[in-house]
Amino acid sequence: MEIQVEAEQLTALDADGTLIGQVDYPFVDEAAKRVVLERVFVNPAYRGQGIAAKLVAAFVDHADQAGLTVKLMCPYAKQAFAKHPDYQRLLAPEDRF
Repeated sequence: MEIQVEAEQLTALDADGTLIGQVDYPFVDEAAKRVVLERVFVNPAYRGQGIAAKLVAAFVDHADQAGLTVKLMCPYAKQAFAKHPDYQRLLAPEDRF
């Protein structure tokens, strides 16, 4: 699985270029480096393999390196951030749980 980071999107592809999954995170305030994690999508052919968790972990690494502050909208991402409290360092203090 190859993960590519593009503007406001993280995409996972298999060896032949087929979409495995993606994370969409548009900016809500570019100057403040604030994004909203809108969606974690996994291609139905790849579901049940822990791909979504890997995508969220890759997003967290990218957001950390880029200095992003994250607002969660995606239900799956909210569960992942609850399961991994260390991810919450990316949230604004008022959004931590």
